[in-house]
Amino acid sequence: MNESAASIQVVQFPDLIPTALLFAITIIVMLVFIEIGFRLGSRPQDKIIKAQSTQVRAIMGVTLGLLAFMLAFTFATAQSHFEIRVANLAEEARQAHNAFLHADLLDEPHRTQARKLLRTYIGERIALERITETDQWGEVLTIVKNSENLQRELWDIGLANERDNRAADQNRLQRSPFMVSVVGIIDIHNFRLQAELANRISWVVWVTLNLTALLGMLITGYHAGLIGRRSPIATFSLAIAFSAVMMLITDLDRPMTSMFKISDQSLVILAANMDEMLLSD
Repeated sequence: MNESAASIQVVQFPDLIPTALLFAITIIVMLVFIEIGFRLGSRPQDKIIKAQSTQVRAIMGVTLGLLAFMLAFTFATAQSHFEIRVANLAEEARQAHNAFLHADLLDEPHRTQARKLLRTYIGERIALERITETDQWGEVLTIVKNSENLQRELWDIGLANERDNRAADQNRLQRSPFMVSVVGIIDIHNFRLQAELANRISWVVWVTLNLTALLGMLITGYHAGLIGRRSPIATFSLAIAFSAVMMLITDLDRPMTSMFKISDQSLVILAANMDEMLLSD
């Protein structure tokens, strides 16, 4: 009925490194390539090679422009992935709320069992949203597994309620509002797994992006070496600016973001409403 989180897990190498450390590493690598390019361009050369600085400057402009384009394209892709996750969370809260209300149509003890299971389910989802460290992947798998078990229990409760009414025919099941809501919960759970774990920026794009960035830094340093002048402030600014954008893209694309937070207020408010309704029973 459900996809396994472990079966669609896509862990990329940057996911294993904290964002701050990855940011620092990226800056250092870019500065190193700028320095390598500068040293190559500063070697004793004849006048013909020196005259090529105009051509190198043009190539540098094209390369940096291409890098900026790729960064914009990749950022837009990561942002769309993030927005899908936000929309899926809101939809999950809506489906769970509908199931909680539709549980009133069940007979006892199925009604009480279903409502308590749904409250437990929302508690699991809130706990899942509050995990931000990549080294807590084992805890993520546990919560996902618990959620899937709760989904099966809710489905079994719906079936048991229909059997008790001696109307467990296919048409009756398809018309049951509670069963429809449970199917909705299962569907959005699978959508969220796909969006957060499998719908990632391809490693081919990452390799191309990083290769373009390093070549851009190398050519920038080489041009500075040819003309015999460089500005430390401009060099650091360039490396920091490109590294910062790349870190934003990396964090947006991660299953568990650290800089970008998905608000779980819809789930928290729903949990509070469920508690209030359970107490009033």
